[in-house]
Amino acid sequence: MKLSRSLMLATACAPLLMHGTPASAASSYVIGTVTSVLMNADSTFGGCMAGLSVSPASKLSNCAPDYVTFSCSGDYTDQVRAYRLLDQAQLAFATNATVVVAFQDDKVHNGYCFAYRIDVVR
Repeated sequence: MKLSRSLMLATACAPLLMHGTPASAASSYVIGTVTSVLMNADSTFGGCMAGLSVSPASKLSNCAPDYVTFSCSGDYTDQVRAYRLLDQAQLAFATNATVVVAFQDDKVHNGYCFAYRIDVVR
């Protein structure tokens, strides 16, 4: 049985709505496409980022616009997981797939919020 696109997005977003964070932190998500991928030689911007068609700042005012960081520097997750998140962003960019990106505003690199999850949906 093939799931409808809206059902797949709803299924992907349901756990995000239940995600608990400390009271001082806020988390949210956006649904859109990856418009660019950024890699940096040092830990500026966390070392890697993805540009999104829907700005994280539209959901959380503490987030800088247009990009999220995956913290490839290893500050907010281990580097292996960060690069796997980046891999999914690159896959979505290459295939123009829809993504659901969850992020939080208590972990930032140069003002850009840390994305702790990316779902690639077709």
